[in-house]
Amino acid sequence: MALRRHIALLVLVVLVVVLALAVTLPRPAAAQAWQSELAEQIAEEQDCEVGFLSHVIERDLDGRLVVMAKVHCTDKRTFDALRTDQFELFRITLCEDPNVGSC
Repeated sequence: MALRRHIALLVLVVLVVVLALAVTLPRPAAAQAWQSELAEQIAEEQDCEVGFLSHVIERDLDGRLVVMAKVHCTDKRTFDALRTDQFELFRITLCEDPNVGSC
């Protein structure tokens, strides 16, 4: 009985450690790269300081990294950003109505 409790406790500890590592591990370099590139581009083109990103979709399509994201500026403006290749600039469009899920 005591052995079962120890095994169950050990399994629980291992699961907690694995989940903690999954949450705290740094993102892949490619994700960090496109996020900083997007932040720089939107700051230059739209005078937007990025507060946060949402609705992020990253897909590998025939060897190309396709990225779509909704950019939320600190001044409450929202933009959709799309890049279909890592060597292209993002296409950035203003969301006129922030209550609309997609613009």
